[in-house]
Amino acid sequence: METDELIAALSADDMPAKRPNLHWRMAFGVAISIVLMLVFWGMRPGWPDVLLMLPLLVKQGLPVVLAGLAWAVLRGSDPEAQVPLWPLGLLAAASVAGWLLSALSGGDVLGQSLWQCLLSIPALALPIAIALFRGLRHRIDPRPARTGMLAGLFAGAAAAAVYAVHCDEDSAAFFLLWYGLAIVLCGFVGRLAGRRWLGV
Repeated sequence: METDELIAALSADDMPAKRPNLHWRMAFGVAISIVLMLVFWGMRPGWPDVLLMLPLLVKQGLPVVLAGLAWAVLRGSDPEAQVPLWPLGLLAAASVAGWLLSALSGGDVLGQSLWQCLLSIPALALPIAIALFRGLRHRIDPRPARTGMLAGLFAGAAAAAVYAVHCDEDSAAFFLLWYGLAIVLCGFVGRLAGRRWLGV
């Protein structure tokens, strides 16, 4: 076959490129994060019994909601689609308002495990982020920094929900601030990594 004929045949092949399934990669990364938490951190005593307490519901529920919002934007089939980010901003504003209310009401801001929280959440987010980035590298993305930030936010939020199974710091003034900062850090690192590794 002549070179020109080969080029024409390839151009005529309009079958879409196979894209990796991010759902499976995400599930695998979260599963690894859960296993790491159970092995190296462990569940807090009586976790199933205290889960229905309001602080625990907020501490686990907010990261889950944030992860869901980030995932909904991240998994859009069309990278060119301008999916709005305002729900993420609205959730962040509500979290800041909740933190101010708790702090002004005398909530414990510093707690007893500040540094453990700030280091553990990014550590648990790492396998999730690696799994997502390996899948995202197989698609052309014109906004790699934005995609990387969303992947980092998802990984950080999912890791925060996993870490909350271990953490016994139940003051909203503590977990809204330090969980939030750890998740933002994951998003910032994801943005830098996306710009570096997800560019066209």
